[in-house]
Amino acid sequence: MSALDRIRTVEEEVPVRGVVEPDRALDIRTVLPRRDRTRALALAELSTKLAESITEVDDVIDSVVQLISSFLGDTAVLRLLDPDGTRMRVVAAHDADPVAAGVMRSALEDAPQDMAHLVPHNLVVRDARPVLLTGDALVAATGVMPEASREALTVLGVHTALVCPLRAQGRVIGTLGLWRRGDAPVHSERDQSFAQELADRAALAIENARLVASLREELAERKRNEDTLRLSNELLQRAQLKQNALVEHLVNAQEEERRRIAIDVHDDSIQAMAAIGVRLQVLRRHASDHDLAERIAAIEDAVTESIARLRNLLFHLESSSLDKQGLARTLTRSMAETFPDSIPKTRVRNRLTQEPIGHIRVVAYRIAQEALSNVRKHARASEVTVTLSQEDQGLLVTVQDDGKGFRPSDALERSLPGHLGLRAMEERAHIAGGWLRVESTPDQGTRVTFWLPYVEAVQLDG
Repeated sequence: MSALDRIRTVEEEVPVRGVVEPDRALDIRTVLPRRDRTRALALAELSTKLAESITEVDDVIDSVVQLISSFLGDTAVLRLLDPDGTRMRVVAAHDADPVAAGVMRSALEDAPQDMAHLVPHNLVVRDARPVLLTGDALVAATGVMPEASREALTVLGVHTALVCPLRAQGRVIGTLGLWRRGDAPVHSERDQSFAQELADRAALAIENARLVASLREELAERKRNEDTLRLSNELLQRAQLKQNALVEHLVNAQEEERRRIAIDVHDDSIQAMAAIGVRLQVLRRHASDHDLAERIAAIEDAVTESIARLRNLLFHLESSSLDKQGLARTLTRSMAETFPDSIPKTRVRNRLTQEPIGHIRVVAYRIAQEALSNVRKHARASEVTVTLSQEDQGLLVTVQDDGKGFRPSDALERSLPGHLGLRAMEERAHIAGGWLRVESTPDQGTRVTFWLPYVEAVQLDG
C-alpha cells in the first residue's frame, strides 16, 4: 500500500475528533485537520525515504522528485547548480502520468543549460525564496524554450509553475520546479509553504548524500594512497636490498682484486727485489774499489727501502685482519703502520657495542685508511684520533687531527697524483648508503666524519 493510499485510508476510517479521549494515545490522525494530517504524513514518509537512500546522491534525487510529485500531484523537476554557480542542469523529473512525464522530459531536454541566469531561476537563487508563475509571467519564462517544447507544455495544459529554492547550510544548491496542469487550482500560500518545506528537506538530504559520497571518495582515495605508499615502500625496500647486495658484491670484488695484487707483489715483485738485494750484497763485498762499493751500498739501501714500501703496500692492500681482529683493532694497527715514528700521537676510541657487517666494515676501514693517509701526507699533525660509535642504526666514524687544516672546497676541486681524494671517499660512503662530511679550517685541524648504515647480508641473485 502506497503512502497516498495509507493517507486516504486514514482519512476515510478515522473521523476528526475535537476532543481526545483520555485513554487513547495522541497521534496526528486525531489532533490535526485532515489536510495537515496528510502533509505531516507526507513529510514523515519523505524523511524516511531520504534517510534510507542517504548514502547515494542519485537515489536521494530520484526519491525526492517521485515523492514530491506524488504528494502534490504536480510534475516535479529538480535542477542543481554546478559548483561554480554559472550553470543549472536538470537532474530528475517525474509525473504520475507516464505520457505527461515523457512529454515534459522531452521538453526539458531542449531547454537551455544556463537557466541559472534566466527568470525565474535567477530570482529564486538570488533571493532564496519561491517564485510562482502564472499567465503572462509563465509565458515569458517559457519563452526561452524551443517552440516544440512550448507547444508540448500547452498541450499538457500547464498553467502554473512554482519554483522553490533548494536551501541547505545557508546557500541555494538548485531549484525544485512544480508544474501544475489540467483542472488543478493554482498553488495556494499553504501549498507554497508546504512545497518549500519539502524542498528544504530535499536539499538537506542531497547535501548529506553529497557529503557521504565525498567522505567515501576521500576514504577510497586515502586507501589508494596508502596502498600506493605501501607498494612504493615495498619497492623501495626491495631496491635498497638489491643495492646493498650490489654494494657487497662490489666491495668483495674489490677486496678480492686487492688480495690478488698483494699476492702478486709478494710472490713476484718483493722476491725479485730481495734477490737483487742479495746480488748487490755479493757484488759490494767483491768490489775492488771503495767508491764503487759505496755506490753499490747506496743502491742496496734503495732496494731495501723499496722492499719496505712494498711490504707496507701489502699491509694496506689486505683486509683479512678485519674478520679476525675487528674494525677497532685493525685501525689501531693501521695507524701504527701509517705513523711508525710515534709522531703524531694516535688513538682509537671504540664505542661500538656490535661489529658492523662485513662489507660495511670494509668500506669504513678503507675510508678511514685514506683519511689517515691524507693526515700523514698533508696535515703535519701532532695528534690524530679515530672515534667509532653507533648512531641512527648505523656506524659513525670520526677521524680528527690538529694539523694545519685546509679549505675543503679547494680540495674537492682538485685531485693530487696518487691521491684517492675527498670526492672519492665521499662517493664510497654514498655507494654504501651513507654520507661523508669534511670540516676544516686553515691552521685549526681537520675532522672527517662519515656514517654508514647497518644492513643485513643479502644473497645476490645469479
